[in-house]
Amino acid sequence: MKEIYLDNAATTRVHPQVAEKMMDTMLNNYGNPSSLHRLGIRAEQAVKEVRELVAATINCQSQDIYFTSGGTEGNNMIIKGIVENKQRSRMRIITSATEHPSVLDVFSFYEEHQIEVVVLGVDEQGHIDLDELKATMNASTILVSIMGVNNELGTIQDLKAIGRIVKQANPNCVFHSDFVQGYMKIPIDVEACQLDALTMCSHKIFGPKGAGAVYIKKGINLKPLLRGGGQENNMRSGTENVPGIVGFGEAIRLRKESYLDELEAIRELRSRLIRGLEDQVEDIKVNGDPNGSPYVLNVSFNRVRGEVLLHSLEAKGIYVSTGSACSSHKKEKQYVLKAIGLLEEYKEGTIRISFSKDITKEDADETVRAIAEAVASLRLLIKARRKNKSQEKN
Repeated sequence: MKEIYLDNAATTRVHPQVAEKMMDTMLNNYGNPSSLHRLGIRAEQAVKEVRELVAATINCQSQDIYFTSGGTEGNNMIIKGIVENKQRSRMRIITSATEHPSVLDVFSFYEEHQIEVVVLGVDEQGHIDLDELKATMNASTILVSIMGVNNELGTIQDLKAIGRIVKQANPNCVFHSDFVQGYMKIPIDVEACQLDALTMCSHKIFGPKGAGAVYIKKGINLKPLLRGGGQENNMRSGTENVPGIVGFGEAIRLRKESYLDELEAIRELRSRLIRGLEDQVEDIKVNGDPNGSPYVLNVSFNRVRGEVLLHSLEAKGIYVSTGSACSSHKKEKQYVLKAIGLLEEYKEGTIRISFSKDITKEDADETVRAIAEAVASLRLLIKARRKNKSQEKN
């Protein structure tokens, strides 16, 4: 049975060339980058080359790039680093209602510790209200953290407009964006957006898990999460994951010349799948911004449970999700759908389909057919069960 993998927002399959590069590094470039001998210097040079490569993709200086284990550590490193470094009694930090749990949970932690937290609402497409942001900014605001591309909806926030508002209201406020779902998929320029910090991740772009990076603008003072050997310019102690970093770099190299062309192909693929679903399935709702990231499609089916639909598709070799992998086991896993005001009858029947370069038109058409069949079958089953219950009552 052929597999059609449509859960790429959760993770992507490692590219064979990335795996090959990592294996070569593990076997032949195994030195510790902090060692002073030839093997250490060679490993350090490999890390330096990737640092320069990451910097070039977002328009910053290479010394402003620090390697991490991925998005969750990167978000924690920046948010906690900013807040813990401040000694003021009055602090305000601002985020949005649809952020990744690695942002929202940190904000919730600080709210419990008497720091003023503002969580901006979003409209039905998932966009924050820029006027609301402007109204909440003040002299006590030390941090604004807004996700660039939403992991469940694909909604793209206007980071340039947000940056202007933040810096006009308070030039000393740090502007951070979780850009894990956008990096090397949607162009980003940290200077143009007036960003002070950015989070990136490897395993969303065919690189290895356990590798990522953050951009922290020179002059932004953070308290390190980890202390020890002083690696990463004292910002992130611990021996660097050289194979992971090299794999991250190879994934970037493989994408940097083609991802803008790929963007339009993915957009057409997403549109094709939407058209097919709307033609073949009744009572559905496509969520988010139609002009958002084409890599993510969030769609709801009335009178169907998303988790049951997921497993029905899995039985046919088609893999989707019901939302963020990082919140799939939480009671509040539908908080993003709640934030956009999705009607209750649609919430339970929501799935996320996330694309990659490996998906073909034939895959999209087969997915439409499989969803249409599964939804029809599940709705008939639900209808029969309700009829039986009604007869039992009578």
